[in-house]
Amino acid sequence: MREDDSMMREIAKELRGAVPVSASFDARVMANVRRLPRHSRFGLWSRLTTPRTVTVTPLSWGLLAASLVLFASLGAVHATVDLNRTSKLFTNAFFPTTAASKPDQRVQFVLVAPDAKKVSVVGDFNGWDASHVSFQAQHRGGGVWSVTAPVPIGHHRYSFVVDDSLWVVDPTAPRVVDNDYGMANSAIVVEEQK
Repeated sequence: MREDDSMMREIAKELRGAVPVSASFDARVMANVRRLPRHSRFGLWSRLTTPRTVTVTPLSWGLLAASLVLFASLGAVHATVDLNRTSKLFTNAFFPTTAASKPDQRVQFVLVAPDAKKVSVVGDFNGWDASHVSFQAQHRGGGVWSVTAPVPIGHHRYSFVVDDSLWVVDPTAPRVVDNDYGMANSAIVVEEQK
């Protein structure tokens, strides 16, 4: 540390000898530096380490409480949707659909995948089963794969599975995030044909 101080003194001594600096110049520079705003003089580190006062108002507590209620209600809605999906699967498994229920609609799924060896469609309408026979796409030439399959009326999430391992969203359909696994899926609305 002393070696650095002595070196600085030597440099300052050399600089003073090279260019004469008056005492009034030094005083003017220091006066201007002192007039600068605090953050300009000390930089980011000083701003990060300087203690700050944070005031919490009742309004901010109200916003926090409202946010917590909103997140809790969204979680309850998500749980209800999952429960409805589970009860629908249970009902369909143990109580076959009657002739009075609405029939499935035939939907064509198309994916351009020139390097693919196999393409299938998975979704909430087939239990996300990539081996489901009705949802195996056929190569139509030029890298185009398609399948027309029965899908129930309603809102659905789906994806393509390429070569049994790569999940691909439909580039022509809107995307939704699957909250179960955090992956994006495609969305489709199947309506009753008239």
